[in-house]
This record gives sequence, C-alpha cells and structure tokens, in this order.
Amino acid sequence: MTAAGISPFFVKYIALWASFCIAAVSVLLLDRKRLIPEWREYWHFLTVPWKLCLFLPAFLFVTFAGRYTNDETWDVVTGSGMAILTFLTAPWVVGLIYQVLVGRRPVRYLVVAIALLLFSSSWFYDGYLLWRDGVYTRRWLGNLMLSPFIYVAAGMLWNLEAKESADFREGAGFRLSFMRADWPKRPVDTRFGPLVLISIPFIVIAAFGLVAFVGWKVGFLR
Repeated sequence: MTAAGISPFFVKYIALWASFCIAAVSVLLLDRKRLIPEWREYWHFLTVPWKLCLFLPAFLFVTFAGRYTNDETWDVVTGSGMAILTFLTAPWVVGLIYQVLVGRRPVRYLVVAIALLLFSSSWFYDGYLLWRDGVYTRRWLGNLMLSPFIYVAAGMLWNLEAKESADFREGAGFRLSFMRADWPKRPVDTRFGPLVLISIPFIVIAAFGLVAFVGWKVGFLR
C-alpha cells in the first residue's frame, strides 16, 4: 500500500484514466470552434419534451434508491452524478462512435467518446468514492463491467426520433437521430408516440442493470 492507503495497482489505474481524460479534453480544445456551435444544437436536441419526461423519473430513482440497497457505494452523489452525466453525454457519445465508424469524423473522436463513456459510467464513481472513503472502491470492476451497458442503452434511447414520413415501409415510423447528416440538430418531429414500442427494450436494459445486480432491503420491492 502507498502512504495514501491506495495500492500501487490503483495508483497506476488512476494515472491511466486521468491521462486518457486529459487526452480527450485536448481533442475537445483543439476542435472547440466546431464543437461549441454543435453543443448549442445538441442542447436543443436533448431538451425535446419526451426525453426530459423520461429522464426525470429515472433521475429520481437513481438518485434516491440507493438507500434501499446493500450497495454502500450507491448514494445521492453517485446516483445523481452518474444520471446527469449519462443524460448529458450518452446521446452524443453514441452518435460520435457511429460517425467515426462511417467516416464522418476523424478517429481522434473515439478518444473523446470512450473517455466520456467511461468517466460518466465508471471513473466519476471511482473518483468520488476514493475522495469519500479514502480507499478505492472494491466494487469498481463490477461497476466498470455493468454501467457502460446502461449508458449505451440510454444513449440509444435518447437518439430515437419519429420519422417525418408516415410510410411504415421506411423504418416503421422511427429512426436513430445520429444517422442524419445534420445531427445533432433537434428533430423536426418530436412526437413520442411512434417511439413507444422501440423504446421499451432500451428502457428494460437500463432498468434491469440498475435493479438486478444489487441486493434490496427486505420489504422494499414487495
């Protein structure tokens, strides 16, 4: 153990993920002239009413449900922090990955996407708990393996949009926003009705990841 009570492995791990985050920030700063106008568009993209309506109950649950579990790491800060980071970044991250894969963005944006994904779903949690408890949480690996799936499911969910065309032969009335050439502009059609059925699998994945891998206190889920 080091003088700070952290094993050498975790000292190296913290240095690794901190360096990766710094590299991602460097890319953002390098491309800030392009990204600042894009983020203004992205804010309007995020504040479509149905997205906010889905986020609010999810935020309240993730923020306050931890007290009813046997997970000592799930408190108001980890819950609310990860929920807010997921809502703010996951739709953009999923879109970035798609755009890199299809050649619309340079490969360096994968560094940004991966850093945001892992910071929002894991490293924020690790860092806060290290500050709170003075030791690296024993749950870090389990969270690292599980939370990114919830994060990606949320990013996919908030990238759903109704198609302007009612022709069900062209995608059953919905599509993924990041496939549009002008993404992340706000979609023209902001209805949730055509998205109800397709949204269910993503909601189920996120909900299952949140409730199935912790122990709940007796009587809470009865």
